[in-house]
Parts: sequence; structure tokens; C-alpha cells
Amino acid sequence: MNQNKHFIWYLPLYFFLFFSCYTLLKFIVIFFFMSAYTPSFLFDFTVFYAFSGFDNTQLLFIGMIFIITNLYFHVSLSKKHLRYSFPLTLFLLGGMGLRVATSPISFSFIFHYLIFSCLLLVLVIDHRLYLFIPDDYKTPLGKTKTEIEKVSLPSFSSIQAKTSPSKQGISSLFDTFSRSIQDVKQSLTSKLGISSPQPKATSTSPSSQSTPILEKKGHTSDSKIEEDEFIHPVERQADSIPTTKQLLTNLGSQSLDHLDLKIDRIRLEEQSFLDSFFDTSDQPQSTTQNSNASSFSSILNTIDESAVIISRGVVKAVNESFASLIKRPIGDIVGHDFIQFLAPEGFASFKSHCSHRLAGESSQCFPVVLLTKKYEKISLQAQIKTISVQGSPVEITVFQRKDT
Repeated sequence: MNQNKHFIWYLPLYFFLFFSCYTLLKFIVIFFFMSAYTPSFLFDFTVFYAFSGFDNTQLLFIGMIFIITNLYFHVSLSKKHLRYSFPLTLFLLGGMGLRVATSPISFSFIFHYLIFSCLLLVLVIDHRLYLFIPDDYKTPLGKTKTEIEKVSLPSFSSIQAKTSPSKQGISSLFDTFSRSIQDVKQSLTSKLGISSPQPKATSTSPSSQSTPILEKKGHTSDSKIEEDEFIHPVERQADSIPTTKQLLTNLGSQSLDHLDLKIDRIRLEEQSFLDSFFDTSDQPQSTTQNSNASSFSSILNTIDESAVIISRGVVKAVNESFASLIKRPIGDIVGHDFIQFLAPEGFASFKSHCSHRLAGESSQCFPVVLLTKKYEKISLQAQIKTISVQGSPVEITVFQRKDT
């Protein structure tokens, strides 16, 4: 259970909040609308009713000021504000207590008894809270939620007062006195020969007698180090762990050379021929598309089936057969991701094909389901064909019927 959820800590705030609203409303109704001066406990919050010259409206206004001021000290909570709230709470408690003490016991004073009890409880809770919160704690105004939750509030019965310097001096004096009594007791027991039994050593030699003592001292020092500073288990075995140079030697130079060659090959593949050929950074988009189409039109037109050139998942060039197959113009195909022209049923096979190619495995044929502009699905078989353009290999994806 969260310790901040103890409701009892919020009772003073809610008490003064309720009576602030209630007394303010009654003051407005009585002062402006000339209503009845009821209930009677509203005029007994202060002891001014015992003096002549104060009418009920003035008594209600003074009590309202005291309650609202006390509410401000509980909303903007701090140790200084709690000290200021104690005299106000005692003043309210004195006014209500004087009325209770000077009046006969009657059921008509039931609200006086309840409010007097609540004020006593508020005083006790504020005192407990004053003993608990730190000196630098302060709740700023303008918050919609009570900022007392920032302090971890335990149960009400577990609060104890912080020891003052005088109390600390008394406690240190008591500890010194108790230690002196223990020393006297140990000296008496040693002189009388009454001591706690010690384990017998297996050997009477000086070396064997000193060994347990040394081991005991070492054990206490180790335990003290463990208590003072945390040491990771790996750090304790640092001497047995091989260094980085030894680990690299154990791996072997061949595996590292193979790794370097693979990294270089992947780096070269990133700068492929198609990416440099289709570089559009220095040319307008329309001019680039026309030049690309004219460059590869002679190659793709020699293929009877539908064919496309794909680089890194982007369609670089297509032929008229593929454009008519999916019923889209060539301008709407080139430069777009190839996955846009696939039906959801073909995602898995195309993903598997790309995964095999990235892993370095051979994947020359895979099933595919194309999606036309009118959302018609066409099941085909994709086959990868490699040709040479300007001395560099270029892969062309050709789509064929499954029955052929």
C-alpha cells in the first residue's frame, strides 16, 4: 500500500476548507440578506463573544478571518506555516472550549462538542506532522493537488519526534554510562574466571593459535568492506579474467579477416551501379525519369513478359507490358516502392525473398501477387534475370504465369 494514502494527514486541510466555505457563505447571507443568526456555533469560534461590544456579525467575521488564515497555512504547507497555525488553532479551540465549559450539558450543544473534538484532533495531527516533515519542505501555491504527497507519509502512529541537540547529549551520556557498566561487568567476570566458552584449538602451537585470530580479523575486515562499499562479483575475479588482447588472440586472425572482408563487400554493395546510374540529386525529377526510361527501354522492350528493375525496393524502370498488367501509367510506377503494387497475400513471399538476398543466399524465383489500380489480384511467378549494362550486373525481375 502506498504510504502517501493515509487520509488522516489531510483532515486539518479538509476541516478548515469546509468551515472557510461555510462561514464565508453564512457571512454573505447574514450581512447582505439579513437572515437569521444561526447556527449558534458560528459565533463561538473566538473568545470575543465574552466581551461586550461585539455583535454576531462581527464575531462571525472575526472567526471567518481566523479560519481562512489557518486554511492558507495548511494549503501552503511548511514547517514555518505550521508554527504559525498553532496559535490560531489554539485560539479557535479556546473560544469553543470556553463555550462548552461555561454552558450546561445539553443536546443543543452537540455541534460545539463535535467542533471542539475536531479542533483537538487537528492540533494533534499538526503537531505530529511538524515533527515529521523536514525543515526545508515547502508546498508552493497554485497547485490543484495537495503537495504534501511529495513527502512519504507513514502511518500516524509511527511518527516520532526528531531528537534535539539536548536530547542527543542525554542519549550520548546514557550510552557512555551503559558502556562503562559493560566494561565493569567484563572486568569482574574475567577476574572471577567466569567467561563464555571458547572453541578448543586442535593444536597448541603458537602458529595454530594465532591462525584463528588472523582469520577472524580478516573476516571482519572483509565484512566491513562489503558493508561500506559494494564490489561487483566480476570485479572480485578480475585477476582470472583474460585481457582484451588475449581474447582477440583466442578468436584468431582468420575470423577477424573474414569479418573485415564481409564488411567491405557490404559497403561496396551499398554503392551499387543502379544507385549511381539513377542519381537524381543534380537533375530535375521529370528529366531524370525520362532519361532513365530511355536508357533501359531498349533492354526491357526485348523481354516479352512483364519486367521491372528494382533497386533497394524501389522501382527504377518498367516496360509497357508490366504497366498494362497492373493498369497504371509508367509515371505512377517508377520511383515508388515495389510493395505498393503487391496485394497483402504477396507480402510474405516478397519479404522472404528480400531476407534471403540480404543473408547472402540465392533467391532467383518466388511467388508474387500483384494488385492492379482497380484492386484486382493477379498471382504470378517472379524470376530474377541478371544482365550486364556498361560492364556492371543489373537484375531484372520478370513476371510469368504460374502455369507456364
